[in-house]
Amino acid sequence: MSDHPNSLPPTLMALTHAREVAYWIVLLLGWLWLGEQGMHLGWSWASGVLAVALWWSVRLFCRGSAWALGCAPWVMGLLGLFTALGAFGLKSQIAQPWAHGTLLCLAVVWGLWIALIETRSQVSTFQLGPLAWHPVLAAGLLALGLLWPAEELLTHLMVLFLLALCVGVLYAHEHLAASGTTACRGQRAGLETLLAPSAMGLMMGTLWLGNAWCASLSWSNEQMVGAHLALMAGLPTLTALLTHGAKSWQASPTAQTCVSLSLIVVGALMLLGNSAFHGVLAMLLPSLAWAVHCSRQRIPLGPAHRRSPWLTRSFALLLGPVLLVWVGAASPTQGPWAMQSALALMGVLAAGQLVFLGWRKQGLHLAFSAT
Repeated sequence: MSDHPNSLPPTLMALTHAREVAYWIVLLLGWLWLGEQGMHLGWSWASGVLAVALWWSVRLFCRGSAWALGCAPWVMGLLGLFTALGAFGLKSQIAQPWAHGTLLCLAVVWGLWIALIETRSQVSTFQLGPLAWHPVLAAGLLALGLLWPAEELLTHLMVLFLLALCVGVLYAHEHLAASGTTACRGQRAGLETLLAPSAMGLMMGTLWLGNAWCASLSWSNEQMVGAHLALMAGLPTLTALLTHGAKSWQASPTAQTCVSLSLIVVGALMLLGNSAFHGVLAMLLPSLAWAVHCSRQRIPLGPAHRRSPWLTRSFALLLGPVLLVWVGAASPTQGPWAMQSALALMGVLAAGQLVFLGWRKQGLHLAFSAT
């Protein structure tokens, strides 16, 4: 996303806000609904997380690509329409042997759709105003749709209604927006900015495994979904609100990155404890790192710090979808240890990045002093 909102005509401002809400609904539904369907289908390998991992992979691979930047507006509507139709048709095929293949095809289309949405966004949710209310509203609508209905059919209809509504809003904004799109800077980001999204993605992707900290806390499915919605949608909004008035904090994106990495390290250390308190912190601290990552101020990278888009994508795929598939495949035999080891790896990498950033800052300081 771009770092600052473009000058939008007043008539498009309301549609821009609606678009951000629709984007968060599509994103959160991808994490929650695809994983739930994989669990219901009872896929024997990778514990049902394969659809989420495939959706995540396509999203990372296509986001910011030349195709996503150059395609026509009707492609946005078509992909959204295929996603809604795929979700509608999956319900009638749930007992068929090819149902899981249908789910994987749906995950690919959904991944293309969300990659296109993220690439062509002209504003950042956290730059639209002093309060980033869009993810909170999206999470509230999803909570009503996924948690409130008592019947499974009604829940499915609510999901289809929300998807259809998002298709209309996103296509309308894409069709009516007059300004051109801007490239995502995420392609040139360093490893330090990939760890927080990867850690958060692992927690969202393994929601339905049911053998990590949520199981040890004896939470119901509704409580787990509500907690994950609050962590992914509520924490970034709260963090952005708390830091909005701190000008010195906002002026130091490097400090925000270091805080995000430190939270991942401390969260990994919480895995050494066996109490419920340690389990909650092991989930909360990486989520808080993700919240700081979302609300941070972005700065252009110099030529010396830029990485190849293919190298960055490779890191993102390895630390995200590939690691998620490994956790899903190992969980039936290894139990919570699979997820704990993945978060421990995140902690080690975050600690290494903190050391590297400190060494680089010291080297720059010495070079400046010498001149």
